[in-house]
Amino acid sequence: MESTLTTKGQITLPKALRDALHLKTGDKVIFEPLESGGYVLKSRTLDVRTLKGFGSYKGAKKSITDMQDAITQNAAK
Repeated sequence: MESTLTTKGQITLPKALRDALHLKTGDKVIFEPLESGGYVLKSRTLDVRTLKGFGSYKGAKKSITDMQDAITQNAAK
């Protein structure tokens, strides 16, 4: 993909790239330098779908009291 730098130092990211990074108007991007001298463009915002399953618990169901007891026990550590 290619983009042109304007006289104001701005570029327009191609739509395919914006879509691939799930970028919307106002989102931030990071230009991360590589040892080779190049850069990697990363989205600073995450699509909420990337968090799916992140906090899943596969054990036996716990009550609120069980969870509070576990927090109390581990907070002292």
